[in-house]
Amino acid sequence: MKWVLITFLLLTHCISPVSAFVLTEFCPDGYASGDGDEYFILEGTGSLTGWTVTDGEGTVSFPAGSISNGEIIVARSAEAYNSIHGTFPDYEILESGTTPNVLQSGRFQMANTGDELALLSNGEIISTVSWPDELAASNGRVHVCTNGVWDERIYKIGQSRFSPETFTADSATLFVSPDSSYDVVTNVIRESTDTLLISMYEFTHPELAREIISAVDRGVSVTILLEGGPVGGMSDEQKGVMNYLMEHGVSVITIESEGNLPARYRYLHAKYMVADNYVTVVLSENFKPSGIPLPGTKGNRGWGAAVYDAEIAEYFTDVFTADVLGYDIYVYVPWTEPLPASWSDEKISPYFTTLTLYNVNITPVISPDTSSLVPDLVRSAGTSIDLQQAYISPYPDGENTWLAAVIDAADRGAEVRVMLDGMYYNTEDEADNNELAATLNRYGPTISAKLILPGEYLTKLHNKGVIVDGEYVLISSINWNYNSPNNNREAGLIIQSIEAAEYYTAVFAYDWDGDFDKDPVSAGIGFDVRFILAGGILILLMGILIYRRR
Repeated sequence: MKWVLITFLLLTHCISPVSAFVLTEFCPDGYASGDGDEYFILEGTGSLTGWTVTDGEGTVSFPAGSISNGEIIVARSAEAYNSIHGTFPDYEILESGTTPNVLQSGRFQMANTGDELALLSNGEIISTVSWPDELAASNGRVHVCTNGVWDERIYKIGQSRFSPETFTADSATLFVSPDSSYDVVTNVIRESTDTLLISMYEFTHPELAREIISAVDRGVSVTILLEGGPVGGMSDEQKGVMNYLMEHGVSVITIESEGNLPARYRYLHAKYMVADNYVTVVLSENFKPSGIPLPGTKGNRGWGAAVYDAEIAEYFTDVFTADVLGYDIYVYVPWTEPLPASWSDEKISPYFTTLTLYNVNITPVISPDTSSLVPDLVRSAGTSIDLQQAYISPYPDGENTWLAAVIDAADRGAEVRVMLDGMYYNTEDEADNNELAATLNRYGPTISAKLILPGEYLTKLHNKGVIVDGEYVLISSINWNYNSPNNNREAGLIIQSIEAAEYYTAVFAYDWDGDFDKDPVSAGIGFDVRFILAGGILILLMGILIYRRR
């Protein structure tokens, strides 16, 4: 019986008995015409003699004398694979004349929606994998075996695979919008002497554009990577800013879908900048007047940090480089819109200055690669969670697993405070921030929620921040929906520092207890007719939350 169990585990996982090769990756449904870019990868070293892969209808083997030095990529068509991946495979099934052919018996071609692969050594089955029984199938989906398990995360063709790393930064300057973000961001730009790499979802800020051109005039090389298809399309203001930047020598490129070829990420939603291979600015806000408001003016609530450390800068430079080398990168084509006029909101008295820390532990968070670090952080909570989010929305299957982790922490006794944005577009539907906040307030004594509405100090809540146990702080661009951690390119930092947690807890408390407007219903006091309209949704949400408690 023991050997039967061991055999079952070997066949249903991507591990194998002591052998030279393991099937570690495959993509049955590629983007090229006729799925010519479908492929599989074997990892191992040594002779390939006697090794075969079959889908039950055809079998591929390797020419006599074939040797692997670590990894073997076999594609259906070498030319098609190269057109998508930018490199040629080691072997191909069809004959193009550019790459050695495998030997084929029968007809080997992986079916898109359902098939099975088996790896054999001298006729003995080493491992098998099937879809859709074991793995979900979709266009562009890459199945990867990590630590003996298939599909620990969702991979799409061309996406990066960065691993978690923690660094001890030389220093980090913490800031918040609207109070102190402009001074920090412009200071980094003004002090740059060599290079600026900027990855941004939206860039409409004319004053930051002028600061960048001043850097170009000093000889700084500037490259900007933008989302080419933001929600609602690229605004005239952004077109004007990009035209101005390109006219003055800035390299502007976009990541976007083209025809039937989807981009690697649903959206490039990251917001970071790397200066001179040493300074990395990561923030929740776009380069917009409301996100980085002029000093002393009203704007969004957001968090950010300027980190001074060569290793962290190298990490984010590697992310930037991986993104700009993809198949979905295009040189921005200028339009005719002019640079928008300088603009600022109402005057305010900034309350929070910056805080600089030294020798602080920082872990970059990159979506979708390492976004699982966020729910892991929440699950580690023992005493408290402060969560400030623009919005939290259900997943397609109904349960937001990140929110579920927060509720589990409350069940364990952690004191949880959730603050959400109260703008109309986050409250006008039947299952939006207001319904969620009201539901959380009725959930139990250790969790409470509020909405922030526009007021004299803040335009809106755009933050995506978390504070855990008074020691860990997440600064990021990651929204709490399904796409952001799983399909978008996002960027963030987890800072381990009691001083950092105290700084952002003070900001959170100011927002929580401040005298600017809050929605009284979501705060748990008062009554609103929206609850009548959304009664069915509330009952459903309460049912989900009660089920979670079980």
